[in-house]
Amino acid sequence: MPALPFALVRRPLVLAIPLLALLFLALHSASSHPSVSRTLQLDKLDKVRPAILSRLGEYDWAWGGGKGGLLGAGWDEWEDAELGAMGAGVKRRVAEVEARCVGEDEWEKEYGRTNLRLSRGYEGSHQRVRDFLAKLLRGEDVTISTIGGSVTAGHHVWDNEVWFYKFGEWLDSWFPSSSIRKVNGAAPATGSDYFSFCFSLHIPTDSDLVLVELGVNDEGLPEHADNMENLLRGLLELPAKPAVVLVEAMAFSAGGMGGGGGRFHLPVAQYYDVPVINQRHPLAAHFARFPQLVRPYFAQDWWGNPDTRHLNSRGHRDLAMLIASFFKDVMCQHLSEPDFAVPSRQPVAHPLSEATDISFADQVAALDLDTERYLSVLERHWPTQSQHWSRPVPRPDDVPADQWEERTELMPGQWSGPLELGQVPRMRVADGWNPDIHHRLPAFHPTCLSARATDPAYNLTPTASDGWAHWVHDDHKDKPYLIASQPGATVEFELETNVGVVKIYSLKSQTFGLGKIACAVDGGESVIVDGYWEQSENIGRFAIIAEGLAPGTHTLACELLTETSDPGNGTEFRLISVMSV
Repeated sequence: MPALPFALVRRPLVLAIPLLALLFLALHSASSHPSVSRTLQLDKLDKVRPAILSRLGEYDWAWGGGKGGLLGAGWDEWEDAELGAMGAGVKRRVAEVEARCVGEDEWEKEYGRTNLRLSRGYEGSHQRVRDFLAKLLRGEDVTISTIGGSVTAGHHVWDNEVWFYKFGEWLDSWFPSSSIRKVNGAAPATGSDYFSFCFSLHIPTDSDLVLVELGVNDEGLPEHADNMENLLRGLLELPAKPAVVLVEAMAFSAGGMGGGGGRFHLPVAQYYDVPVINQRHPLAAHFARFPQLVRPYFAQDWWGNPDTRHLNSRGHRDLAMLIASFFKDVMCQHLSEPDFAVPSRQPVAHPLSEATDISFADQVAALDLDTERYLSVLERHWPTQSQHWSRPVPRPDDVPADQWEERTELMPGQWSGPLELGQVPRMRVADGWNPDIHHRLPAFHPTCLSARATDPAYNLTPTASDGWAHWVHDDHKDKPYLIASQPGATVEFELETNVGVVKIYSLKSQTFGLGKIACAVDGGESVIVDGYWEQSENIGRFAIIAEGLAPGTHTLACELLTETSDPGNGTEFRLISVMSV
């Protein structure tokens, strides 16, 4: 077994710096005992070796296709013996992708770099996208999912023409070694208000990438900023820490030239470091100058007119390629960096991070090591503004000057550093400033009972019902409801709450003859929910029935009313889901 040298050699990789810190900890601990020499043998690191292996196991220390020495002479032979085909597979996949990157950019030729830039409403740090692509470079099996409305559900196009399908095809072509599971969880007539509570009924919770297309179905209303924030927090906090990307399809049917809900999604996505691909940006003003381009880009309604809410197959393909171009550019930019490395399947969790309610100073104090040396190794390739610094500790007013010993305290970098990227902020985007680091939002884990659930445990099944029934239109099997039409019909559900909020999600329509229901929780004050509205869209919307409830089980009861806003005196009501958190 070759010796593991204490000295670290040239060109350490930025992504490997936490590994250097791990090794330093091991060596520092061992070298504090006289019987252990500074040049250690691996067989004397039995307790440390598994941890090192778990972090180095899938690394391919490559730059420019070659193999560099992270740990010096002798390590390469040991790495080859330990990694075997795994290391060779990573290197082969990196070389294959690298070869594609140096070829002609097909999308720059087709769309132009300017239009590609215009489509990128926000790129962000790329951190979680890089983490997802690293899984593909390691040859792992992954799951990609999407949630969206009727555009993503494939209204007026074949399944194999939907943008999500086309993007999956491209991903398969670039990473043939991985098995890429694809789950389309779109639901027509549905927005972020529904998905923020019910996304887990539509996509796997172990998804590695989630693409969110809700800019068309969400109107340009401030409430959709809150809905999108709840959705993003729920997705980003999933155990697999998926990459999340917002996707806005081209449409003119809601929100005007500047878009609908996407106008309120964007600042939320920026705060949460979630990339945004917006097909509208390079096309809206162009189509306004040349209206004859609308018909070739959108599906047609039953009367042969352009349906400016739904793309045709050409529009779907373009949207897919805009997304693929972004992923390709992130991958190729990453590979071109001199310190590129494929990170470990089990990345190092560094103690000095924001994802804790312990202050930076207390975290540093808890490290039983040479702190300055540890941080100097960890941060040696960080931007200078992200590196730690020291400041004098001010003398308290009640301590005399002759009794005060001058000292300094470590401060985190003034600007965010690499270890913070991809983390979920501790406060909401619209919260006021709160310096108390113990003030942290709890994880968002809502309950959703839905007529669209495929898992029986989450079906919209009442605990009591009189006059309500499950129903689906023969021509729209993807839109099931729990409905009632006779005034006086009642329905009850039992729901668990932690935060104390109960909502319902129901259909709104101008033309379907919908009426009103009165709902209350535990016999409290009733809330009237109207199924009629004067907007042209037929789409679901939620209503808050109760807030401030005590944690525990509560009963939601609703009754169909005789009173109606429908001009034709319709009283039918279509319930889609009930929700609590």
